[in-house]
Amino acid sequence: MPQVNGSLDQLFSSKILTNFGWLRPISNGHSLIRLDWNQTGWDQPCHADDVSRETIAQLVAFLAGQLYQFNLPLMPAGKSATGRYWLDMMAKIPYGTVMTYGEFAQFSGKSGAARAAGSSCASNPIPIIYPCHRVVRADRSLGNYGGGSDYNPTHRDNVARKAALLALEANSKTAVA
Repeated sequence: MPQVNGSLDQLFSSKILTNFGWLRPISNGHSLIRLDWNQTGWDQPCHADDVSRETIAQLVAFLAGQLYQFNLPLMPAGKSATGRYWLDMMAKIPYGTVMTYGEFAQFSGKSGAARAAGSSCASNPIPIIYPCHRVVRADRSLGNYGGGSDYNPTHRDNVARKAALLALEANSKTAVA
């Protein structure tokens, strides 16, 4: 059974293999608290609940270009009130929109806090659903991305996943427009 912050509380999970690798939503039974991502899957068996199953259903629709806004109960693991504020603002970045860390800080009402904006993206426990992939460097280059291979944000496969997520949204947005 997955652990979060060393806790042995009752946690539930599902998993799915996608074009981006394995995704595993983890729930406390009431809210999604984490979304893990790797290339090889997990040895532990899944113990699914309604939240983890619904997360999988919404991820499938999102990755098919059919869902533009997630509707899930969220309680990101290990986040202070300030951390949750940044994540809540991140969730408001419109589908298909790309902004720099500085623009994200300004969007969040925290002009001049680009580093804090970047830190919130780097420590995001629920990637995709909190769309940190929509935030890029000041020069518009992709920067790093933590979702994927061994949680290494500079790994080329992870940066390629960020590019693919942005391309998915750009293509879906164009198809809808």
